Amino acid sequence: MTKKMFDNNKLRTTVANQDKALQDRFDKADSILLKPSAATPEPVAKKSPVVRDTFSMPHDDYARIGKIRTKAAKEGHISTKSEVIRAGLQALDMLKGEELVVALNRLEKVTPGRKS
Repeated sequence: MTKKMFDNNKLRTTVANQDKALQDRFDKADSILLKPSAATPEPVAKKSPVVRDTFSMPHDDYARIGKIRTKAAKEGHISTKSEVIRAGLQALDMLKGEELVVALNRLEKVTPGRKS
């Protein structure tokens, strides 16, 4: 078998062209992957620590949490009981003083503590 003769200049040119094409591909990928996206979410405020507590409520109000969770699930949002209560607190916080008192007066009074 005969040995093939390579032209050094052509070989160097081909390798240089391949290196340039490879570098161009990396630059293009970096420009796409490393650029800051326009939809970058705003940084979320530092989370406050979670407080665990217990409370009592009438059975009807507890069942209302389930109804609200089901209603949200039908709209495509799966929520927890805690999220429902927290959303209710935020909604109450938006009320004016008189509206808040009216809402609180509608509640059934519950005796605090466990049943004996």
